[in-house]
Amino acid sequence: MAFIDSGRRRIWAEKHGSGPAVLFLHGAGSNAATWWQQLPTFAARHTCITLDLRCFGRSAAPMDEFSHRHFVPDVLAVLDHFGVQRTVVVGQSLGGMVGLRLALQQPDRVAAFVACDSPLGLDHPAILQALERRARTATALTLEQRALGAWFLQRDPERAALYAQINAFNPGTHSVSPADWRAAMDRLLDPADLLPLSALPGLRVPVLWLVGREDPLVPLQAMQDCVAQVPGSELAVVDDCGHSTYFEKPGVFNHLVMDFIARRVSA
Repeated sequence: MAFIDSGRRRIWAEKHGSGPAVLFLHGAGSNAATWWQQLPTFAARHTCITLDLRCFGRSAAPMDEFSHRHFVPDVLAVLDHFGVQRTVVVGQSLGGMVGLRLALQQPDRVAAFVACDSPLGLDHPAILQALERRARTATALTLEQRALGAWFLQRDPERAALYAQINAFNPGTHSVSPADWRAAMDRLLDPADLLPLSALPGLRVPVLWLVGREDPLVPLQAMQDCVAQVPGSELAVVDDCGHSTYFEKPGVFNHLVMDFIARRVSA
């Protein structure tokens, strides 16, 4: 566990296990603690790295630094600190947006990319419509209702409550006004910062697109379009899951990702 200097900020990161590296990048409703259901499984075979992205958890920073121009260099600083030259990147939601840009900009550092329930920051009509629709209704929903599937909320209220508690570690829940948080999120979707679908063939690593069938932010059709853009990439759809497959069905998620790594990533 360490604070790592990056661009005048301190980024919190942790390393667990040993073996080929897997980097876990959390979404905007989470932080490094959210991967508690993955670490015991993956750390038995892999060096696992988790971090609080800038402006989340323990990685304190002003909200005007909530930007990909900082996220990607921060991730590289963490990898350099731990001496990791090449890693599988597992990114959920916002983490998938960061992971995609890392894979495109620094392909030599990425052994494979797993996009989990992520809108990817793509200029895709179905994704943008889903995000706009969710923005109009989000104020009437709790965090759990926004991120978790109905099946999970009904059957596992204890873990749903834990999901909300983990998010409560983030400044966006206690130190940043809702308006400022919303503005920061909107900046990530500024048309100038969106990637065209045509950028995806630039991926030169094995890719797994993983999505919950009930995900309100990531339409299945959009992921099917991504598969079509990246020959050889794979799609996994998990039933009875919303926007947080890794949290809702960790056993299924862990199996799918571990199997993908074992099949597609050389030691």
